[in-house]
Amino acid sequence: MKIPAVKQVLVFVWYMANCETHRQIGNRFDIAESTSYTIVIHCLTEINNLSGNFIQWPTNHKAQTVVQKFNCLRGEHSFPGVFGAIDGCHISILAPWEKRTNMPKLNRTMFYNRKQVPTVLLQGIVDSDLKFIDCFAGWPGSSHDARVFRRSIIGEKLLSQPCGILPPGCHILGDGAYPLTSTLMVPFKDNGHLSDNQLKFNKCLSSSRVVIEQAFGKLIGRFRKLKHMDIYHKENCSKVITAACCLHNLCIDNSDDFNLTETYTSEMEDGNHQEDDSLSGNVKRQELCQQLSLIL
Repeated sequence: MKIPAVKQVLVFVWYMANCETHRQIGNRFDIAESTSYTIVIHCLTEINNLSGNFIQWPTNHKAQTVVQKFNCLRGEHSFPGVFGAIDGCHISILAPWEKRTNMPKLNRTMFYNRKQVPTVLLQGIVDSDLKFIDCFAGWPGSSHDARVFRRSIIGEKLLSQPCGILPPGCHILGDGAYPLTSTLMVPFKDNGHLSDNQLKFNKCLSSSRVVIEQAFGKLIGRFRKLKHMDIYHKENCSKVITAACCLHNLCIDNSDDFNLTETYTSEMEDGNHQEDDSLSGNVKRQELCQQLSLIL
């Protein structure tokens, strides 16, 4: 393209950081509406191709550093062995149209979440620095967090070959929507009859999981396109979300931070059915519960 590379990057960053149409962006940067669209699609494609350079799963020494930083978050009251925190975030989208003349028809209902809002899901795993170490985006909003987790690449690895990607004894922290395994710790289901030790366990786990809510808040606050993605081609939704996660990590790596955080609260979904819990997960949770009872 004849548009200078620097200007293309500025157009793309402005698109990600605001909720403007291509017509508005075109007027702002003195380019055609179609040129704005072409630039954005080009940049989305390139940054998604390079996403592995920005969103990386820690290994070796970096993995140990991540665990140590989690241990320092709350001192001796920190949840032990934490490698990351996982959750799902609903990103508002333009409802699929009934009449789709240029593309195959979509089932509109599958994009509506339980609040009857059309969304796509972002499954994110973050470290103690609020950096995304994995993201899986684009599933329709009606999907349950546990199903998205099982169908994600990282979910399959955590369930089938956890020793290859986690340090010994470490785990990811999730909420009650996720299955309990030896690599994914979730709180005890509160049926009104939990013991004091189980309540302390749940409280400690939740306080250590706050990093995922903070990361989602910063992500949406900085890249306001995620507040509502008015995107006709739904396959581009996942590209926009992944690109935002890449730029989010890039900002953290360069200490480019400012106090612009969107309030985000995790939405608890029904889940954590006991039949989905593994025996090894139950044993490990009981051991951690006993360990925490001695220091809390």
